[in-house]
Amino acid sequence: MTALTSTSSGGDAPARQSFVAEQLGKHHFLMRRLHSLTGIVPVGLFTIGHLFTNAQMIWGQDAEGHSAFQHEVEFIHNLPFLLFIEIGLWASIAFHAGLGLFYTFSGKGNVKSYSYGDNIRYMLQRVSGIIALVFIFFHIATLRWRWDMLGLWDTPFYHLGGYVPGMDDVAPALADAPLSVPLTAYALQYSAWVALFYLLGVVAVVFHWSNGLWTAAISWGLTISVNSMRNWGYACIGLFVALMLFFVAAYVGSLKFDFDTMTPEQKAATLLTVGPQQGTWAFDDEEALADDLASLGMEWVLVVDEPEDANEDRPVIEPSTESESADAGASLGLN
Repeated sequence: MTALTSTSSGGDAPARQSFVAEQLGKHHFLMRRLHSLTGIVPVGLFTIGHLFTNAQMIWGQDAEGHSAFQHEVEFIHNLPFLLFIEIGLWASIAFHAGLGLFYTFSGKGNVKSYSYGDNIRYMLQRVSGIIALVFIFFHIATLRWRWDMLGLWDTPFYHLGGYVPGMDDVAPALADAPLSVPLTAYALQYSAWVALFYLLGVVAVVFHWSNGLWTAAISWGLTISVNSMRNWGYACIGLFVALMLFFVAAYVGSLKFDFDTMTPEQKAATLLTVGPQQGTWAFDDEEALADDLASLGMEWVLVVDEPEDANEDRPVIEPSTESESADAGASLGLN
């Protein structure tokens, strides 16, 4: 039996593609170039800078709580037009990820039938892209936006949700405490699962970008001969190794970080940030921790199971107006 088709306006025309798929098909060449370009320039260059900055954690910090990593973080935070830089970066990530997901679920690989190197890379590129996207979302949501994922994920940076907003108003001495290294170290030392998640996520990010560079050179016509493809492949492998060394430096620096060496202000700010009484697991010398908190008038942070009326004289850490900040700081013994 022969299937009937009709090309007249009155017949049952074949189902049309969605508008998005149709437009992407019409502008396939342009979209492919923009997809690779957004992955290489803003996202890729940021990845290099971010991993290099994090690698400074291997050097630890001095007695005042400052470190090369803290210096780099403060430099980034003081960049002019930082908001616009972040908007541009997020727009690039959103475009690259959205188009990448479309290509991932609309493309067809034949790795099962032909397990050649190109097909394996095709599969790994898409799998690593999905893993990288999930990792970036969790990393930013917990570190920057301080989401607790609706309570479904006890996030490393958010921990149990004890973050103290407005600390720069009510406790100036704590607001200036450098916490870039401690909080990053806290995240990775908090749980072996968290550390494994970060390892898997960074490997996916670095592989996705390094392998994407190799294929982008072919798409842009920069590597035509077999020798040029091979040589560029070696360069991409070298870049992958270099970026992973940056990550290993940050990883080791975080895992070996000793919280007992922090300043009293850092200890208090860390406990308040991750949640009072929730971050004490990170300290081995509990006596020194108690003494440091007492020197700030904040020994109440470690008090457990107090009677209800014991909270009457306890200073409350919460956002306040500037007129109230001096009194609040004085009540904590910080001014």
